[in-house]
Amino acid sequence: MGHRVGPLADSLVRRQDIAHANLSSGGSEIICVIRAPVDAEREDVLLRQLPRSASVLDVTIDLVLHSFGQTDSRDWTGYGAGLTSDQVKRLTGSDRALTPTGRPQPPTDEDSLLLNALAEDGRTTHTRLAELTGWSNTRVARRLDALETSGTLFYDVDLLPERLGHALNATLWLRVAPACLNQAGEELVRHPEVAFAAAVSGRHNLMATVICRDAEDFYRYLTTRVATIAGIDAYEVSIRVRRLKQAASLIHHGRLVRPAPAPDLRTRAGRMHDGR
Repeated sequence: MGHRVGPLADSLVRRQDIAHANLSSGGSEIICVIRAPVDAEREDVLLRQLPRSASVLDVTIDLVLHSFGQTDSRDWTGYGAGLTSDQVKRLTGSDRALTPTGRPQPPTDEDSLLLNALAEDGRTTHTRLAELTGWSNTRVARRLDALETSGTLFYDVDLLPERLGHALNATLWLRVAPACLNQAGEELVRHPEVAFAAAVSGRHNLMATVICRDAEDFYRYLTTRVATIAGIDAYEVSIRVRRLKQAASLIHHGRLVRPAPAPDLRTRAGRMHDGR
């Protein structure tokens, strides 16, 4: 990583509104996911707190218009078979059904402290949540139960793909005919290699995060799976060189550390090019 990219990347990953960040394209491009309100001031969206010494030649910011896949897409894994019901029970320590039984409830302003604390550490105890919110333990338990049961609040376990033999991570930027966009997105997100797919604004209207074992595996995926999707007439590929931040957690010596709060805000995907 060049001396100009370092300060820029360090500044980005320490921002709480940056959920994901990767170095790509030989280390001269940073791709990040910014969680920010749609009506945020332009100067805030353009990351006005970047180091003055950073030599940024270009900034591209695209709004995530629609994420593809159903709510159970958070259970995605390209690593093989998932956990059995007995294994899930042993991990959760409960017979309680994990499938939401009600309609999602929109979070209230009062929920912000509760949700921010859980975003920082999903294992935060009820006692600690009560201290942070000023609520009673009973109220915390009751509110968590309502949010979890409705599907508004859920918990993920994040893994670094490299630990399980998936060393190549790429972002696909696809241009799809509008009439085919929804079908292409829904088909794409069903591929086991795809961790995330969304319709976005900008020159390319469909993006996907692809995880493969190596370059040959990725080539196979492009030429056999992506090639069969109707409506795609152009694409670009950004290969990840180094993972900086994942699911609001920093990457340090191959481990996820220091999770940061991630407010429930609309998402933008951005790319920055460093001049060297």
